[in-house]
Amino acid sequence: MTVWNQKLRKSMMAAGVSAVLAFSGAAVAQQGGAPSAQGQAPELTDEQRQLMEEMRAVQQELQQTQAELSRLEQQAYKNNPELGEKRDELQDMIAEKMSGDGYDAKKEFEEMKATMAKYQGGDKQPSKAEVQAFREKQREFQQRQQKAFEDEEVQSMAQELRADVKAEMQESNPEADKLFSKMESKAREMKELRQKAMQMQKQGG
Repeated sequence: MTVWNQKLRKSMMAAGVSAVLAFSGAAVAQQGGAPSAQGQAPELTDEQRQLMEEMRAVQQELQQTQAELSRLEQQAYKNNPELGEKRDELQDMIAEKMSGDGYDAKKEFEEMKATMAKYQGGDKQPSKAEVQAFREKQREFQQRQQKAFEDEEVQSMAQELRADVKAEMQESNPEADKLFSKMESKAREMKELRQKAMQMQKQGG
């Protein structure tokens, strides 16, 4: 039950139209494959085990830094309501680019949120058909969203908003610059560790 809730929540985060605003997008992407060898590797060498521990530690730091930046980001929106208006405009544009041919992105997003809310408490289990239907909805949503993110108009507006929010964060909190630097540094470190893991895998296989 809890696992379903976590999966659903993760899906919603992935599907969220505000995903384009994430400052730590690159870092989060680096986290994706961190524990990939876990579970399936029959026997790990000491070197592999040590590398996986390093990756877990870096991933944890990335998540903590991301959470702190997220708090500062929310504060920036509270401090400057104009940023909220720009974010709404961007989300409307993304939804508009995603919609068409009988597909309504906002309606689909609300339906996915309602599904998540339905199983939020974990008392009720979804049927296999419901899980399948949700996954199908999620897949189409994400494909359309990806295409919308590639649109030049969307990219330009998102870039401008990111810059404005970052400036507001830096102005209102002296810790912001340090956190941005840490996020970039840890993202680079994670990338290097993943490359090292891939090299080990090739040598071992």
